[in-house]
Amino acid sequence: MDPETTNTPRPARRRWWLPLLILLLASAAAVALVATRPKPPPVKVEERAWLVRVEAAQAGRYTPTVTLYGRVESLWSSELTAGIAADVRQVEVVEGDSVVKGQVLVRLDERDARLQLAQREAELQQAEARIAAEVRQHEGNLDALPREQRLLSLTRGEVARLQDLVKKKVGAQSQLDTAMQAAEKQAIALSARQQAVDEHASRLAEVEAVRLRAEALRDQAQLELERCEVRAPFNGRVAQVMVSPGRRVRVGDALLSLYDTDDMIVRAQLPSRLLPAVRAAIAAGEQLDVRGVIDGIAVAGRLRGLAAQVDSGTGGVDGLFTVTEGASQISQGRFVKLDLALPPRDGLIALPAEAIYGTDRIYLLDAQSRMRAQRVVRIGEVLLDTGETRVLVQAEGLPADAAVVITQLPNALDGLLVRVVNGS
Repeated sequence: MDPETTNTPRPARRRWWLPLLILLLASAAAVALVATRPKPPPVKVEERAWLVRVEAAQAGRYTPTVTLYGRVESLWSSELTAGIAADVRQVEVVEGDSVVKGQVLVRLDERDARLQLAQREAELQQAEARIAAEVRQHEGNLDALPREQRLLSLTRGEVARLQDLVKKKVGAQSQLDTAMQAAEKQAIALSARQQAVDEHASRLAEVEAVRLRAEALRDQAQLELERCEVRAPFNGRVAQVMVSPGRRVRVGDALLSLYDTDDMIVRAQLPSRLLPAVRAAIAAGEQLDVRGVIDGIAVAGRLRGLAAQVDSGTGGVDGLFTVTEGASQISQGRFVKLDLALPPRDGLIALPAEAIYGTDRIYLLDAQSRMRAQRVVRIGEVLLDTGETRVLVQAEGLPADAAVVITQLPNALDGLLVRVVNGS
């Protein structure tokens, strides 16, 4: 073995376990610190009590009012049209004008109508003259008929005498023939006269029919002349004018439209929940009145009945209210907010609007200061003497003087804990 190799020093051995030992000691120290730390007392979570106001529910007798929204209409709206073909000579009104029954609204050119009337009157006079001539002719026939009969009797007597003379051969045959011809002619004349008398009734009826026809044509011409002046059929207001002076109109062309202001109504929908009370009031003969305001104009009305037809998808029936106040100042088609006064009822509770949740729910306060839901039926509203408007509801089985929550809570639910402040 080489001596140099034997004398070379060895490298020192590494201590690999030392970092591991330090890590274990640190973990043990951390565990010991966590185990020996002081424990905080447990936190007790308390249920929050919401602050509310309550009011005792006291049933009483009230006159409910219900808010309705309606549209002003007229029972009678007319579109006046031309009755003859003529030129428009003058338009007396414009849109929005108030008119009275019989007032001239539009004047048409009447010259053609006057000429037609003159012709019809002449035809009527001609027919009357024919009647007068027939009457006079009949009177003459009646006067001549006895004379014709006597004349026939004389001619026949003459024939008898001449026949006797011819038999005795003292008379000429030619004279007898002439007498017989005269007798036959007189018989024919008497028969014609008698026929004229017998046919008088039929001839008179014929000329009377001609006169009646001429009279009807005269009346028609007179009517067409009157149609040259288009008049208002009722008291009302002009809604629209469709013509102007100088325009040629045909029969049936629209001239203007207007509506009756004496029979104005408001059509408002009655919700289904009100229909039983309204029908009961109608059956009992009670009057249901409404009031509202349009552009500062006080409007009053009275229920005249319910609509006979209901459109699909509607939540009630239209009520027709006759306008008894302000009809002459309002316009057709306007919308109006109305307050309907229902008959007085017992057992109603007046609550602030904040006490109503949705449309049919209130909350009562139980002995554990928790809210309990209660279903109610909303009847209407009432204006108290203090000037406050309250909601009238009806609740079945509600305890006397029950405490009703009158604070509107956004998170209201059955069983919610509350605390009363400023309650009554």
